[in-house]
Amino acid sequence: MARGRLFAALLKVLTLTTALTMLAPSVSAKPKFKVLARVSGGLYWGLTFDSKRNLYGTTIGGGAYSDGSVFQLTRSPDGKWSQNVLHDFNCATDGCAPNGSLIFDAKGRLYGAASEWGAGYGGGTIFELTSSGTGGWDFSVLYSFCAVYGCPDGAGPNGVVLDNGGSLYGTAASGGLYDMGTVFELTAGSAGWTQSVLHSFGSQSDGSDPLDALAFDKAGNLLGTTFRGGAYGYGTVFRLKNATANSWKEWILYSFCPGGFPCNDGMHPYAGVVFDGSGNIYGTTTQGGHNICGETHCGTVFKLTPNQNGHWKETVLYEFPDPANGSFPTGGVVRDKAGNLYGATVAGGIGPCTGGCGVAYKLEPRAHGKWKYNVLHKFTQGDGWQPLGGLIFNGKGNLYGTAYSTVFEITP
Repeated sequence: MARGRLFAALLKVLTLTTALTMLAPSVSAKPKFKVLARVSGGLYWGLTFDSKRNLYGTTIGGGAYSDGSVFQLTRSPDGKWSQNVLHDFNCATDGCAPNGSLIFDAKGRLYGAASEWGAGYGGGTIFELTSSGTGGWDFSVLYSFCAVYGCPDGAGPNGVVLDNGGSLYGTAASGGLYDMGTVFELTAGSAGWTQSVLHSFGSQSDGSDPLDALAFDKAGNLLGTTFRGGAYGYGTVFRLKNATANSWKEWILYSFCPGGFPCNDGMHPYAGVVFDGSGNIYGTTTQGGHNICGETHCGTVFKLTPNQNGHWKETVLYEFPDPANGSFPTGGVVRDKAGNLYGATVAGGIGPCTGGCGVAYKLEPRAHGKWKYNVLHKFTQGDGWQPLGGLIFNGKGNLYGTAYSTVFEITP
């Protein structure tokens, strides 16, 4: 199942939540929020900067064929942002419903994933956009998934990351040996790009349904999350290590919900993870925790710390409340140099959206392992709603993200 369809299922859960009251955010200094642009077609994922601080993103629909688009936002000297569409997807040839954030390589080439269709196989594509130097961009499909019946190569890719050698790595939400997703590698050669499956999810107590891109740690291992599966069925954090040439080994670092439902440690991580300088891992779960939002629990921000015995300890840094200042975090967190964490929730807060239109938040580390939660902005629908994707920083510490119909900036 593609990530977009799983998100649609998550939204059905949100419609069961009770109405949230309008509580004032607990902030020490009021952040500045600004809508930079309004973009049609549905902004589900995060943004990417180029070297000139232009912003790039995708729409899941819209465009010339209503199949999605890649867009660029450029800032003029007067501070206004203008939109330029770089590519309109056509399901039959390019893939459609682009999935996950875009990435640049050192030569300025742009890479991303489309979660559905492409080349007649139906499993989605990995694509490349190259600047023509005259303001235009050339689009090419590097790989189309589900080339063989049963999709052993995976289906529904979720975005890619790049290693130092120029190879691309990513996850696919379904397909593989057990139809529960894959981790794959794409390597460029003289005859084009070659795809290799590094891991198929779903055997024994393995995870299943990875829904976001991977991250490299300092040792060159790949880390990510799965929405389902694991020892208890509620998702995992996993690591893939390059054991030998062309051989990768998976470790499950943590399986959520060892204490059983309602999973006070969190459940169903939707986004990937980030690291600090000590190798600790940070992320979010869309549900779980002690606080109840209607008929489910509101979600958590968590930390994984390595122990000397090779095991990992999970600590819940924050449990989202009901009602109040955000619920159901889907976009993960980003970390600044001071160790603060920033993210967004797809619900909670205020506005006419069912269960609230979502918030952007900040977590500040305090003494004795405590964390202070601040709401940076509550979306009202007029300034965007349901911010699904993650946030990014510019060089000055400002945050940028998407909220379905808007691209926004927050100065914390």
